Amino acid sequence: MTKIRSKQQLIDAAAKVFAEKGYEAARIEDIAAELGVLQGSVYYHIDSKAGLLRLVQRSRFREMMTQIEDIANGTEPPRDKLKKAIRAQLRYIERYLPESSHWFTNPPDPRKTQEETEEFRSAMQRHRENWKAIIRAGIRSGDIRRNVDPSVAVLSILGMTNYVARWYREGSRRSIEQIANQQFDMIWAGMSTRED
Repeated sequence: MTKIRSKQQLIDAAAKVFAEKGYEAARIEDIAAELGVLQGSVYYHIDSKAGLLRLVQRSRFREMMTQIEDIANGTEPPRDKLKKAIRAQLRYIERYLPESSHWFTNPPDPRKTQEETEEFRSAMQRHRENWKAIIRAGIRSGDIRRNVDPSVAVLSILGMTNYVARWYREGSRRSIEQIANQQFDMIWAGMSTRED
């Protein structure tokens, strides 16, 4: 038996087991076996399976959030930023298939603290604000119609892109790049003031 070298190693192992077995069927023993450690070693780092799932989701979400924030703060025109952000979101989902299909569900956990709930709410708000910044920049530049509500636009974009995790499979007839391009074209056609 070896030992857990880092929390990230534990997160990656748990993500793999949750994706393969599903959250409900996965057991802490399965995660310990994936790591090659005793079950007690896992409990040394976490207090529950639900807590471990939250760590997985938080880790993945922070990485995605950083990418979108970098794009929103970039110097490209709003159209290019939006296309880049949609591609980044879908590439990220593809990178973590089939794990990503579980990101948008939260099993009940009575041990989830108010602090954790607030942290997630704050992070989600920040993530949406980065997307909204792209839409607002497009409105200011005249590339996006003034009557487009940034909040509705962002929730619609995230609904469309995140749901890909539920139906996309590696080796599908369309690549993730083709799907990203098609989603961008549909979104841009619905908001743009100009015809491409």
